[in-house]
Amino acid sequence: MNQLKATGYAVVFSFLALAGAQNLWAQSEYHHLTFNVGGGLTSPTGRISNYIDYGGEFQAAAGINFNQYLGVLGTYSFNTVGLTGRALSQINVPDGYGHVNTLTVDPKISFPMGRGSFYVLGGGGWLRRTVTYTQPVLASTFVFDPWWGYVGPAYFTANEKLGAVSNNAGVWDIGGGFNIPLGHSGMKAYVEARYYDGLTPNTHTTIVPLTVGLRW
Repeated sequence: MNQLKATGYAVVFSFLALAGAQNLWAQSEYHHLTFNVGGGLTSPTGRISNYIDYGGEFQAAAGINFNQYLGVLGTYSFNTVGLTGRALSQINVPDGYGHVNTLTVDPKISFPMGRGSFYVLGGGGWLRRTVTYTQPVLASTFVFDPWWGYVGPAYFTANEKLGAVSNNAGVWDIGGGFNIPLGHSGMKAYVEARYYDGLTPNTHTTIVPLTVGLRW
């Protein structure tokens, strides 16, 4: 897990270095309609980190820029996370995984930096957390393979679903990032970090996705 975190930090610093290398005297570029898609790493934080582990994230968003400083962004985020040994031992199951879906609307303030920009945002919306418990089982299938000349049963390991628990709740989020122009194509690379606090019962779902992607 430390290797995952180190990789994430390296990506962030690489993009920050690129941002600092931009021409600070060029005119800032923006579109009235904006879209972005990206992915990265998701880190749990707070009490929920006792139960869910690091994972991956996919993000897609669309929004409106009123001018080069103010806008609003609607964002969908899908996060896959693992379960810790503590979470699995509490209910005596061998394995499992989790999904965290969020849909938020966030006012955004941008600060032009040459043709790129730094921005902060924050808002709220809806979160759904699903935890699925599994166990490995030996499954069989029938194989017909004329290339190797084998016809008969084959066995493989599969994950059997034991059960799942889902919670829907409100969520608030806050974050920020950099937009980095890619030549004069009108597209930008971006790196962004957000903090989500899902108001799920018993334990809030608090995660920090680190996202790298493209914006146009």
